[in-house]
Amino acid sequence: MSRIFFLMFAGMVMCVSQAMADPLKIGVIGSGNVGGTLGTLWVKAGHSVMFSSRHPEELTDLVNSAGPNAQAGSVSDAATWGDVIVLSVPYGAMPELSEKVQGKLDGKVVLSTSNPFGGRDAEVGRKALEMGVASADQQYLPGIHLVRAFNAIGYASMKDQSGKDKAIAVFADDAQARDMGARLVRDAGFLPVIFPLARANEGLPGGPLSGLWNEAELKRKVGL
Repeated sequence: MSRIFFLMFAGMVMCVSQAMADPLKIGVIGSGNVGGTLGTLWVKAGHSVMFSSRHPEELTDLVNSAGPNAQAGSVSDAATWGDVIVLSVPYGAMPELSEKVQGKLDGKVVLSTSNPFGGRDAEVGRKALEMGVASADQQYLPGIHLVRAFNAIGYASMKDQSGKDKAIAVFADDAQARDMGARLVRDAGFLPVIFPLARANEGLPGGPLSGLWNEAELKRKVGL
């Protein structure tokens, strides 16, 4: 209880509603190490997950290991099917992805784990870093409720630290994105700490809000 009071005092939001207690249909776009690990954690938490990639026929082993509530599909299938969408793709793929899912994500919460890197993602990555990754996300995917999380945590840490009372930064502005993002983080086994989207670049790898925290570290980061 003291931890909840602390997070509220620090101006961070943790929201739970009875209406959000029902299992979700989560479409995962990009089912590599990060997307595959998170999707598997959500299946274990009772949600239904559609893993997707450009080659969904290659996802059989992932689906079988995740559990009976997992399935595979195309990127378009996952975008249409999911109540909430999780992006875990190289940022350089965002221009192509935005065309592929155009109109399919309108009004949905989209949780992005995708990070721009100036080297790997060339001009797409450099522009996103300059303008702010959240602003870039919203340009590529207009009409969504954006939340960013799990942006600077390796998939091995997701597996090993899930359920161990670790806190991560979650970036969102509107209530729908905050609530759903917080729920997804909790259901993956972590403690959500909400920050505005304007600070999303701070949650990228190497940023001051990146990585996993314990309570003492979190207090130190926010100056308490």
